[in-house]
Amino acid sequence: MLLFHRIFKFEKAKVAQMAEQRLNQRYAPGAAFPLQAAVELDGRTWPAKVLNLSGNGVGLAVPGAGLAAKAGQDCVVTLTLGMHRQTIPGRVAHTRAHGRDLQAGIGLRFGDFLVQKAYLQLLQPVAIGQSLHAVPADRVIQNETQVIKQVFRGDYEAVLTVWLEKTFGTPLHSFEFQLHDYFCRADVKAGVLDAYAREETESFKGKLTNPVFDAAGDLQDEIRQLIRWILPNLTPAVPDDVRAFLQRFAG
Repeated sequence: MLLFHRIFKFEKAKVAQMAEQRLNQRYAPGAAFPLQAAVELDGRTWPAKVLNLSGNGVGLAVPGAGLAAKAGQDCVVTLTLGMHRQTIPGRVAHTRAHGRDLQAGIGLRFGDFLVQKAYLQLLQPVAIGQSLHAVPADRVIQNETQVIKQVFRGDYEAVLTVWLEKTFGTPLHSFEFQLHDYFCRADVKAGVLDAYAREETESFKGKLTNPVFDAAGDLQDEIRQLIRWILPNLTPAVPDDVRAFLQRFAG
């Protein structure tokens, strides 16, 4: 089941290129991210904790001493996020004991593109949140007189821009979050989250790419849900007050 229908549609050719570029990049979900997992081995299903996710595999910790898995064994991994559940065949790549837990790296085997697409959608909020880092202040162009700009960049073309007022305490003024080909913007005065999609248009001057407002509720709902899932995965590079500001508009 796809997590998103309006965003992160992913084309097959681009997915193949993305998988090749980020094949071994692992992202650790935040402690509050509500992702649950289970692994089926030898006809028995074991609950598991997700240690990390990559473009082609997962790292799991299986509590208790009852599971004895070995490299090369076939298995089935079930990932559950909210109402979304995905079951993916896999193969154990490696294992190691960690206290009473068994930690296992599992390579996923996508039977078709739709299964892979759904998994990559699940990976997005973890990858975006875990990869965001602050752009050094001397590399941020301050071109507005009333506000101070802060920028955070991450994988998958994610850019979070935050503006602070040049008044006592430098309170947060507004933000824009670019998420792949989608945007969301909010400011204190308006008090609402606006969602945008990137639209390509042709003109006699050449090909132009602009963010265009889309008032469709389902697009806004999907972007809000994405932000809700990104927030528990944010690294300490994003300050607590910025997290709270995003949470205020994400709902």
